[in-house]
Amino acid sequence: MQISIPSQSSSLQDWLSYLEKIHPKTIDMGLERVAKVANALGYIDNPSKIILVAGTNGKGTTCRLLEALLLAQGYSVGTYASPHLVRYNERVRVNGKELSDQYHVDAFHEIEQGRGTTSLSYFEYGTLGGLSIFKRLSVDYVVLEVGLGGRFDATNIVNPYASVITTIDLDHKEYLGDTREKVGYEKAGIFRKGIPAIVGDLNIPDSVTKYGKDIEADLVLSGRDFRFEPDRTCFKWTYNNQTHEFLNPAIPAQNAATALTVLAKLDLLPEIDLVKQVLANLTVEGRFQCLSTQPLVYTDVAHNPESARYLASKLQEFVDKGFKIHALVAMLCDKDKANAIAPLIDVVDSWTVATLQGQRTEPASVLADHIRSVSTNPVETALDVSQALDSLLPRCAEKDVVIVFGSFYTVAKAIEYWQ
Repeated sequence: MQISIPSQSSSLQDWLSYLEKIHPKTIDMGLERVAKVANALGYIDNPSKIILVAGTNGKGTTCRLLEALLLAQGYSVGTYASPHLVRYNERVRVNGKELSDQYHVDAFHEIEQGRGTTSLSYFEYGTLGGLSIFKRLSVDYVVLEVGLGGRFDATNIVNPYASVITTIDLDHKEYLGDTREKVGYEKAGIFRKGIPAIVGDLNIPDSVTKYGKDIEADLVLSGRDFRFEPDRTCFKWTYNNQTHEFLNPAIPAQNAATALTVLAKLDLLPEIDLVKQVLANLTVEGRFQCLSTQPLVYTDVAHNPESARYLASKLQEFVDKGFKIHALVAMLCDKDKANAIAPLIDVVDSWTVATLQGQRTEPASVLADHIRSVSTNPVETALDVSQALDSLLPRCAEKDVVIVFGSFYTVAKAIEYWQ
């Protein structure tokens, strides 16, 4: 079937629909094709300093804090992240703001004209689109979030000013491997010889440090070169024999400490009073985001064991104050549902399981059966997130908390429900 190629006057939605159809694989890891196009269009030769951020969890929050701290010092900053929650425009930010559709259309048109016969996936197109926009606007710094793994991710075509790994856990096992050592090796692929490589994971796999040493990266390791000590209200961050204390921000303290270390290593950390101000005002969509205060509703993109453990710790704070927790969960079938649900069993009082749209969705009945096998608390099913919220919210009491989690798609549906 002939696919019509959009033009520079086409809508962004027309372009996105086109990009979804033109490549045979949704995920097609490898750098040869995307690097060929990037070099042809001059995207690799970019004067912006690029901070490349990989990790199983914490990439988005670490990137957001890096962005905020650089902006607070007057630098211009481009940030690329994925996936988006509601609008594609969320993926590319310049100076903390989304851009109009035309910026993306212009970038896609440029790539289409320059790629020749080279086929690109949706994500590869998006990555090149972000690099095109950042070069066009000549930003000082680019904060570039890795999509999947690191070594063969499209973002890894760049020459980073610093490479960062936030956390390492099991996710996307069919692509990255079924052990933390294998996953760590894939993520360490973003390291470069002589370039700062900051690792925030609390139990760093040997594969990461070995690879870093083998290629002579400038390793900065959690637990060795920096550390953080959290408690209920504050966390202490220590680097270069200096310790500073901060109130807990809206993101995990581990990710905050990693971002602070990145900027300290690059001699870009602002005055501590400014850091405290930025941390106090930081918000990240979809990361324990409050959607409603009456009733009290939060949403979180947690969908793997590590992120579920962090979510459980946040909910435990409400349990300790006498609240009951009602979970609304919807997941994709390729996620480790058993280990993503396990940390929440002891804090959740009732469950509502919904089904997402699309081929990768986990049917609500399957997920509900699993929860019933590990919990004696009530479990209900719903056709979708909206129906689940319609049923759940009217029954909430004053000391009830609803948590909606399980996927970026789940969070997006919850946000759309309130909008």
